[in-house]
Amino acid sequence: MLSYTKEGVTLNLFHENRYATKDNLKAIKLVVYFRRERKYFPTGVSLTNEDFAQLFMCKKKDVLEKRQSLESTFYKFKAIIDHLLEKSKFSFDNIERQLGQYENLFLRDCFEKKIKEFRSNNQFGSASNYDLALKTFEKFDSRKLDLKHITVDWLKKLERHMLENERSYTTISIYIRCLRAIMNDVIAAEKLDRSFYPFGRGKYEIPIGEGRKLALPMQTIKRIFEFESLTDPTISKYKDLWLFSYLCNGANFKDILHLKFKNINGNEISFLRGKTTSTSRKKKSVVAYLTDEMRAIINRTGNPVQLPDNYIFPYLATCKTPEAEHKMVQDVIKRTNDRMERISIALEIPKVTTYTARHSFATVLKRSGAHLSFISESLGHSDLKTTENYLASFETEEREKNARLLMAF
Repeated sequence: MLSYTKEGVTLNLFHENRYATKDNLKAIKLVVYFRRERKYFPTGVSLTNEDFAQLFMCKKKDVLEKRQSLESTFYKFKAIIDHLLEKSKFSFDNIERQLGQYENLFLRDCFEKKIKEFRSNNQFGSASNYDLALKTFEKFDSRKLDLKHITVDWLKKLERHMLENERSYTTISIYIRCLRAIMNDVIAAEKLDRSFYPFGRGKYEIPIGEGRKLALPMQTIKRIFEFESLTDPTISKYKDLWLFSYLCNGANFKDILHLKFKNINGNEISFLRGKTTSTSRKKKSVVAYLTDEMRAIINRTGNPVQLPDNYIFPYLATCKTPEAEHKMVQDVIKRTNDRMERISIALEIPKVTTYTARHSFATVLKRSGAHLSFISESLGHSDLKTTENYLASFETEEREKNARLLMAF
């Protein structure tokens, strides 16, 4: 049963026995006790005596939904009580003021507003992440949720739900960080009191996603470079794009497909990372050396009309809107990943994706003794800490390899 006591204030559930509907449903209220006084607050939930007695054991769908609603309301009141006690301002009147102080902040409304904002800024990748996060949250909890209902307990149950549905910790981290960003926004706008904030040390801590960043050894990259398909001519074209990404400082495909011939200056090619241009005040160019092999790929796979304003790889030439460009980039990534998977199967190597090119570029340089600051600048990272975190999986590989040496009799 839900119950909470702190500094002389007690919060409990109360089942109203005096009045019942024709279905024997009786209202459940929250009752707050303080200095021999009590005050009742409605929850909007009603249950029969039998269902209330089995509230935390019953598995009926409608009872489970009502239990979730009661828990959300209970923890909202608990947060208000904690906040008022912390400020030494606890009173029944102040509970009422706290309840009425903030406008409704429905989860769907907040997410849709943020998604619309991302789309208006041509940040379609972020918009997609927020859209997928919202769908996941609503699949877990179909109620019309207010942000004040997002509690530590709710988030822990959400995490378990996503794990049970075979979502990775990386996906869980991405989606819940979307929710945290929205809550940060409304708190900064003073639309929600920080007492409702469920994130942070001692509360809910977002798990850190540890995606498998498989960097390829040089010998494997050489085998990919030399691979030729006798049955599928499209493999060579998309393999060329993958190799160009690897050689061009591990540039992501969005940046590669936006490159124009005017980005080439002598033996160098420079560009701004699309991922950071909308988030960083200081716009920093990434500069890559244009190798002979990169020039050969351009001549082989790129635009034959090499005018300054022409795309090097002409996939976006017919796209009329930023949204159409985003869809084309995603399509090229999908097609490249498909062909690289075929190569992986043929060569009997771990699955290779467009992301593998970027990680391989960074770790090959590190294994070759390149300075961390050069790798960081080449990747377009804003600071060395980001690069250190990015290369953390390589350090794990090194520790494993060195540990095995200890028993290599």
